[in-house]
Amino acid sequence: MEEKEYIEKTNPLVSTSFSEDFDKNRWKKILIGIFIVLLAIFTYFVLPQNKKSKNLENINKTLITPAITKSIPQQTNMIEMETIGFLPSWSVAKKAKVYPEDLTQIIYFGLNVNSNGSIIKYDENNLPVLEWSYFNSPYFEEIRKEASVSGTKVLLSIKSFDNATIDNIISSRTATNKLTGELLALIKKYNLDGINIDFEYFTDTNFPTSKYLAEFLEELSLKLKKDYPKIIIGIDVNATVVVKDKAYNMTEISKAVDQVILMAYDYRGQNSTRAGPPAPIYGEANEHSIWESVGSLSGRVPNNKLILAIPFYGYEWQTFTGKHKSSTIEGSGALATYKRVRELLEERSDIIKSWDDISKSPWLSYMQYGAIKQIYYEDDRSIAEKIKFAKEKNMGGIAIWALGYEGDYRQPWEIMEKENKN
Repeated sequence: MEEKEYIEKTNPLVSTSFSEDFDKNRWKKILIGIFIVLLAIFTYFVLPQNKKSKNLENINKTLITPAITKSIPQQTNMIEMETIGFLPSWSVAKKAKVYPEDLTQIIYFGLNVNSNGSIIKYDENNLPVLEWSYFNSPYFEEIRKEASVSGTKVLLSIKSFDNATIDNIISSRTATNKLTGELLALIKKYNLDGINIDFEYFTDTNFPTSKYLAEFLEELSLKLKKDYPKIIIGIDVNATVVVKDKAYNMTEISKAVDQVILMAYDYRGQNSTRAGPPAPIYGEANEHSIWESVGSLSGRVPNNKLILAIPFYGYEWQTFTGKHKSSTIEGSGALATYKRVRELLEERSDIIKSWDDISKSPWLSYMQYGAIKQIYYEDDRSIAEKIKFAKEKNMGGIAIWALGYEGDYRQPWEIMEKENKN
């Protein structure tokens, strides 16, 4: 006999009490279950809407915060690259179309300087020299007005390619003061945004360029910025000179200026005995390259001050063979602008185009009156490669030599816009 049945039969009072307790426990469980269900319904449907929204908002924040946190450093570190265009006087003479909205700076190139520090504006007959005439031309004035609208800065380049002239300017306090005074007057009269120094100096003497050039730039910069604190001071340096010529104290020079423009072209020129790319990003054994030049400035020039100047041109030669980097016929070299090459490719169907994957640049060959011709040039692909290189090296921007060489073709500017957005 089971225990429950035995208790009920032997003691009726106990039996009744046991049944009542059993029923009470069952109802307690039922009531607790109903309470839990009602509490759940109350929590979900009766809680104030704003409290529920806050809870959802907190959940959403938890979900999207990692994505936001990841993107903030990228935006903070993004620095807009300068896009600088050199505008030579001969392009102004031809009224080459210039689009200031494509550029952050336009540098007019340029005015020559005498050894005494005076800027050359007039010749011995007191007639304005061509560079000064075009600087004051209505067309350049129109460009300056357009630049003002687009927020593009306008700079003036002063230049000299003569060692003795440069030696005297940078070492003579009288000449430095003369040049500084004339530049201050030009900045004020033409509302210029900066001065570019193009002293293309190749040291073949014992003159201490490393000392005087840096001191000259420091003094010039201090005096100009005293009156015009936001003025831009820049210097152009030859790409192979900074590798071979130890006279340039680039560490001190970079401290004195706002931008160092590396002229990354003419690694080969029209007088080269072998054809080849004028602006190779990388080179074969014993060949100079942009990579080498930029590397030589590492640690001496801050990346954000270093500007990579790239060409809108190449060179063409008559060559002995159609092979890559063939020997050239003496005296046959000539400039081949972006416009010239584009027009040639559109006119002829017999041209053999090739790509040099080391230099990251194109070249072509064709026959003309029985002679073999080769052109090593820049196209949209090679321009894109150079911009990518500058970005990978965290350089301050790019500069174009020279405005007008592209003619009416807009493709180079479209490529630069695309690459700058990437």
